[in-house]
Amino acid sequence: MGELAHPLEIRAHHLLCLLGFRGLGYSLEFTKKMGKVAEELRVNSTFPITILTECDVICASCPHNKDNKCCKKPYSELKVKARDLEVLRRTGLTTGTHISLGTIWARIKKRLTPEDLVLICQGCEWLELGYCAKGLEVLETS
Repeated sequence: MGELAHPLEIRAHHLLCLLGFRGLGYSLEFTKKMGKVAEELRVNSTFPITILTECDVICASCPHNKDNKCCKKPYSELKVKARDLEVLRRTGLTTGTHISLGTIWARIKKRLTPEDLVLICQGCEWLELGYCAKGLEVLETS
């Protein structure tokens, strides 16, 4: 491990995705990168994070990323940006915030419920699997 940038620049809604990551993804390269990020963050609650509302290290490995925009579907970029902004609104964070992962997890645990994920992540193909809601329910903060 230890290969991730310090601080790690990560888009806001990916924090929710990381809660539910179970080794599934859009491509092998994407899954490997998401797995690496998830594993590193799982073992290090002090990891420094910078919150983004644009493409991040995870997006860089996504086959739908074209010119740093989500091009999966015609309105995908607008939808993922809206998710980012809603996560920021609900957690009280702002774009560019430098913060430890543990502090982020504590805010998410305090301010979001699995029901909130249904609203924030509406239309996400991974939502129906229930992994993110389960990840939120068992989120440990320290």
